[in-house]
Amino acid sequence: MAPARFSAFEILLLKSRYPPDTAALLLLTWVYVNKRAVLAEDRRYLEVLANGYRHSRDLDTLLAIARADLKAIQLAAEVVLRERVDEQSHPFLRRAIGLATSEGDLSLRNHHILRFLSDLSGVTPAAFARLFREVAGRALTSPGDPSRQAYWQQQEQAEPAAEADTTAPSPRRTHRWLSWRARILAAHARRRENRLERDRLRQQARQRAERRRQEEERLQRARQAEAQRQEEERQADAQRRERARQEEASSQEQQRRQRQWRQAAGIPQPHFRIRLALQVLELDEHASSTDIKRAYRRLAQRHHPDRFHGQGDLRISLASQRFQRIKNAYDLLMQHA
Repeated sequence: MAPARFSAFEILLLKSRYPPDTAALLLLTWVYVNKRAVLAEDRRYLEVLANGYRHSRDLDTLLAIARADLKAIQLAAEVVLRERVDEQSHPFLRRAIGLATSEGDLSLRNHHILRFLSDLSGVTPAAFARLFREVAGRALTSPGDPSRQAYWQQQEQAEPAAEADTTAPSPRRTHRWLSWRARILAAHARRRENRLERDRLRQQARQRAERRRQEEERLQRARQAEAQRQEEERQADAQRRERARQEEASSQEQQRRQRQWRQAAGIPQPHFRIRLALQVLELDEHASSTDIKRAYRRLAQRHHPDRFHGQGDLRISLASQRFQRIKNAYDLLMQHA
């Protein structure tokens, strides 16, 4: 298999430490070789740039490529297109405009070249016109319509030497330039669409993350509220149990003292049935008839079977038995009151 053959510019790109600088330098030399008149300071300016880009020995090679190799120009444009452009200062465009306008008016070729480079850099026509005025100190004029025959007749009259120049624009080459410009514009449009799509996806991801964070916070607050409620219920149960224990101890202590007092006073203990009836009505041995009636009404309202209607026969039966015990205890106590 025959080894691959690289062009002179491809070899420079392979040797370059930073290919976008090499590509930008070739495009600037392209502007240089298409000027109406070349000044000595233009050459020195290119030499300074080449030295800064580490291509001081390759400037003549780049000039030769810019005069004869449009494929290399296209490759350089594609390399620059892939590089991110500083949209605030546009140093590359400023250099190209300054180089193209150093001797005065733009050449017809550089009219199109600068517009091509502005499209390559993603600069709108209005922004390019403002940038041109800032650098050149005058307004940007129209280069004419290259698709019309009169345009080329005027160019031949204005530049008769261009007929002998192998790099003079031809309709075919102009068509290729316009084709590149359309490709550049399409590439910028795709980049904008991709950027908008990435921004939309990032926004959706941020919204999903925010919703997850809010949901986690809500669940955390719910868990904290539930834990606090359970803790409050536990403390309330502990307090109720403690009060019940204290009341039970107090009641037992009071009954013990009453038994001791009755024994000391020689008062006989109430009958077993009387004590049981008092327990049913939740009364002590010193309850009066008024206390008995009040306790009976309270317990009767609480345990009346009609209150449990619709809760099942078993519940109603238990309520009826409880109500009957309350009534029997009341009747017995009222007989001995």
